Amino acid sequence: MKHSIVALIALAAFIGATGCNTTDDPRQGGLFSYSPAKYEKRLQDREAELSQIEAEQMAEEQENSALRKQVADKQKEVNTLKSQLSYEQKKVDGMLASLKKSKKANAAQVAELAEKNRQLKKQTAAANSISDNEAKKKEIIRLQKELRELEEEADALSRL
Repeated sequence: MKHSIVALIALAAFIGATGCNTTDDPRQGGLFSYSPAKYEKRLQDREAELSQIEAEQMAEEQENSALRKQVADKQKEVNTLKSQLSYEQKKVDGMLASLKKSKKANAAQVAELAEKNRQLKKQTAAANSISDNEAKKKEIIRLQKELRELEEEADALSRL
């Protein structure tokens, strides 16, 4: 009977030992199922994952920086175009003021040019409210072209 009890205990211990899986997580499985090799592997995997995440974060930060630079460059270009447009607008204003004072200029034609100039000023103000830099740039370039045409008309009228 003693042999059968010892055999039964040995059998239970054997079944218990074979039923245990070793784990890499020391929080699971208790003290006897802990495997240092699996724990080291788990630690290396997590460090590799962290390195990958840090590399991705750095790449995203570089891309973000490049995009910010692009936006700043576009904004600078738009500001330059706005300055040029403002200069051209003042030039046309001066030409129209000179034409109004001139006795040779046809008053109806001067009034027509002044109206076109007023419309361009309204469109310029509207262009300043455009939030997309690329769209704003296109609109300013279009307005510059119209302003140059108006300037040519005013110049031609002043030569009459």
